[in-house]
Amino acid sequence: MHRSNASQNRACATRLVASSSPIHAVVNRLAVFRLLFARLRTFAVPASLILAATSIWAATSRPASAATVYSNDFQSNTTGFTNAGVLPALTRTSLPTDGGGLSSPNQSMWLGRLGENVPKSTTNKEIVNLNLSGLTPGQVYAVAFDLLTGASWDGAANGYGTDAWYFSVDGTRLVDTMFSNGDQGVDYGAYSPQRYSDTHYADPNGPDVAAFTGAEFSRKEGPGYSGYYGIYYFSHGAGNPLLTFTASGTTATLEWARYSGGINSGDSGDEYWALDNVLVNSVPEPSSLTLLVAGVLFLSVRRWRRTF
Repeated sequence: MHRSNASQNRACATRLVASSSPIHAVVNRLAVFRLLFARLRTFAVPASLILAATSIWAATSRPASAATVYSNDFQSNTTGFTNAGVLPALTRTSLPTDGGGLSSPNQSMWLGRLGENVPKSTTNKEIVNLNLSGLTPGQVYAVAFDLLTGASWDGAANGYGTDAWYFSVDGTRLVDTMFSNGDQGVDYGAYSPQRYSDTHYADPNGPDVAAFTGAEFSRKEGPGYSGYYGIYYFSHGAGNPLLTFTASGTTATLEWARYSGGINSGDSGDEYWALDNVLVNSVPEPSSLTLLVAGVLFLSVRRWRRTF
């Protein structure tokens, strides 16, 4: 069946693979080549010119290496992290990395359980900080981590919430949202919507969504709410939020925090959260040679069209 050029282009684009492995990098370059070829052919550009330019592009478009500024999977230490607000001394604990329950065989050491048995109120914040140094002013950095929300998080419920959470860099909140581990009529009596989704994560004021929306893994099991949890990925995994910041100096303060809003008159101290796989990398810029080839391709096409 014949398809339009636009349809062919969309088909090529959907084949891009969300991975940084060498094999997937090759697949992605081939997909981009096909997309470029299809689009240029709509302008009747000779195939010989397209092939010549894109072969140079394919040979030179290897991504630059990203420099790791900080990395911690908490298997042995909590180096660099400090507690603030109402949090006591930081500890590590074994928690699942999937939806198999707290007793899942797939476990990892997490920074947590943060906030467990800590009273919740509108004046209390549970804060962990990470101070970075050695940054390059003007450089873009990506921050990746895993977040686990455990027990009876109530989301935007009044009275039992709100259960809000943010991640910030130098005071600018890249994530500011509310998490819920249960739904009204199923787990809770009160309306307890979540506000987080993979596309809406920087504003705690809605829209309302179901518990565990956007979670990679979740589980509901007793007794009570003790075995309720959701696991969320940031800056890795398909479709998840990409968190970046541009360094304004050689240092930066990263802050993760749980806080309360609304009335919060009946919230429970069982609620906790945890962090894992924290990674801060510089974001490489396209190589100057790749940009040069793109410019040559553009000028070549423009010059060729002028001859007709």
